Amino acid sequence: MNNTNVSRTPSIDQDILNRIVREVFERINLTVPSKEPEKKETENVVYDSINPKRIPVGVSVRHVHLCKEHLEKLFGPGAELDHLRELYQPGTHAEKQTVALIGPKTRLLEKVRILGPLRDRTQVELAKTDAIFLGIDAPLRISGDIKGSAPITIIGPKGVVELDEGCIRAMRHVHMNPKEAAYFGLKNGDKVKLRVGGPNAVTFENMVVRVSDNVRLEVHLDTDEGNVADIGCGKDVEIIKD
Repeated sequence: MNNTNVSRTPSIDQDILNRIVREVFERINLTVPSKEPEKKETENVVYDSINPKRIPVGVSVRHVHLCKEHLEKLFGPGAELDHLRELYQPGTHAEKQTVALIGPKTRLLEKVRILGPLRDRTQVELAKTDAIFLGIDAPLRISGDIKGSAPITIIGPKGVVELDEGCIRAMRHVHMNPKEAAYFGLKNGDKVKLRVGGPNAVTFENMVVRVSDNVRLEVHLDTDEGNVADIGCGKDVEIIKD
């Protein structure tokens, strides 16, 4: 019988984890800059015109989504998200708070950004190279699908969260609202191809379509995929139906 569960990585020795946590606590810089960054108001709009050959790209760096319980455990009772800047999708934002991540190889990824808003369950999203560095067998999943995913330890300035599951590699996907989905003749869950032009032209397959209200048309890739195609945020790509 085939075992479809994610292979479980060995746990970290508790004494080693305690030592690493102490060292991280000592290095974390809790100073907040005196000058507040300029904040732009979020426009809760979507594209009215659609050019299938000019779809913007967002390249997602490793990040963490927290639930309220874990936010307070990592940053102290009563802690709230502290917005750094608004992101492209309405209602989402990068936070000033960052955390450190540690896996079985006892290597650290520090200053990993928290993205808001808060979620019902904590989730860590890594690129493949991040997962290899930490020694984590993170499965490829749609964001939010964390049942049976990989364990990981999150270190904050006030505490530690050891997740039994919650670490994934996010599947590449394209956000669109119902009007845009109708234009392309697509529905939620469909898969399309993504063509990236330029000197390092490449076509990605298995791009998942995610349809919901009040979103902006946008493709999401992780940093490994962005590097392969030599593409960054704000560039334009083309989706191709099979």
